[in-house]
Amino acid sequence: MVAERDGTDQSTDAREPLFRRTYDWSDTAASMATLTALGTLEKVDPVELPDVLGTTLYDHIDPEAIDTLVAGEERVDLSFLVDDYQVRIDGEELTITRQ
Repeated sequence: MVAERDGTDQSTDAREPLFRRTYDWSDTAASMATLTALGTLEKVDPVELPDVLGTTLYDHIDPEAIDTLVAGEERVDLSFLVDDYQVRIDGEELTITRQ
């Protein structure tokens, strides 16, 4: 298992997580955690992501829908692509790898 990490990882293995963190989804919206993580990886403020990636989170998934799903009572395991990043939410953990 890879240790919890913030920021970028120089690994070239696409399966190696670039970002992994555990969240309490009752305190943090999954969409905001995703945007913050992507901003960390791209080394920009999350509000600058559309300029850097040329796309928005909403172009890939409905942010309100993932917030609602993740904040529910049931354990959620979902993944989606944002640009070249594979985002996965598994229970309380947010993991991002290269696509």
